[in-house]
Amino acid sequence: MDQDTNEPTDRTPEEEAAALALAVVSQAAAITQGDPEAVEASDENLREVVAELSDQPFTPRQEDVVATLGAAGGSLAAGLTAALAHEKGVDPGVILGSTSQAIVAQTQSPFVGVDDDMADAGRERGDAGEPRADRGDDDDSDHAS
Repeated sequence: MDQDTNEPTDRTPEEEAAALALAVVSQAAAITQGDPEAVEASDENLREVVAELSDQPFTPRQEDVVATLGAAGGSLAAGLTAALAHEKGVDPGVILGSTSQAIVAQTQSPFVGVDDDMADAGRERGDAGEPRADRGDDDDSDHAS
């Protein structure tokens, strides 16, 4: 939702989720760098991303909650990244870069939403993906012999 116009954006839910995930990865990168200015910038970026996803402007309390959740998510991601980087003997930036690439790739996959489309098609047929034997429409017991 665009807060300036209160109109829906043309981004898919996957793209919006990816934007939020990338903001958390950015937070983790800033924390692992140990740069207070980078942490502050990533905090602001997270607030902006979440504000773009909401229908109404945030109250000051909601902004504080978002910042706290973002910091917690970033801290968790930074800790896990540091542990994995130590275990693998690589720089944490390599792990975070790979994480970012995976997030972006998820939004570009030709298979995003395929399961949902297939389930919808099944519901339209009335079988909702159930095997034919479980539906009982092949049962000959109601037919005269």
